[in-house]
Amino acid sequence: MVETVGMKSSENWSQQRRIAAQHVASVLYGVIAIMTADLAAQPGKFGYTEAGLGVLLIGLAMTITRLFVKVVIKETELGAHLSVAEFAAVMRDSLWVMLFPVTAVALIIVGALATAEWKALLDDILYVGMAAVFMIGFLSSYILDREFRPALRRAFVWLLLSVIIVTAKSFA
Repeated sequence: MVETVGMKSSENWSQQRRIAAQHVASVLYGVIAIMTADLAAQPGKFGYTEAGLGVLLIGLAMTITRLFVKVVIKETELGAHLSVAEFAAVMRDSLWVMLFPVTAVALIIVGALATAEWKALLDDILYVGMAAVFMIGFLSSYILDREFRPALRRAFVWLLLSVIIVTAKSFA
C-alpha cells in the first residue's frame, strides 16, 4: 500500500480505476450545473428548443470550466505547460461533463413529443439529476476501494444534500 497524507490508498487502485474516477467526477459537473439551472427555471418561460439549447450551452460552459481547471492543476503539478497530447487527453476527459446535459436534452425532446407540461418536465430533470448524484456518489467511492457499504453511505449523503438543495427551492 502507498502512504499518502495519513491515509492508506487501496491495494486495488490502478490507472484504469483512476481514469474511471476522473470520468465520474466530470459527469458530476454537468449534473450539478443542470440541476442548478433547473432550480432557477420558470415553467413555460422558454420553448422546448430554447430550453434544449440552453442546457447544451450550460453543459458546454461547464465542460470548458472543467477543462481550464484541469489544465491549470496539471500544469501546476508538472511545473510546465502541457503538450498537445496531454491537453487533448484533458479535453477528452472534460467531455464527460456533457453526459448529463445531453441526457437532459433527450428528456426535453421526449417531453416535447409527449407534450408534457413544463413543471412536470422540470421535475423529471431534477429527479433524474438526483438519481445521477446518487449513482455518482456511489461510483466515486466504489471505484476507490470496491467497498459497498462506504459507497452506499456516500451515495445517500450526496442524495440527501441534493434533496436539501431541491427542497430549498420551495422556500425561495
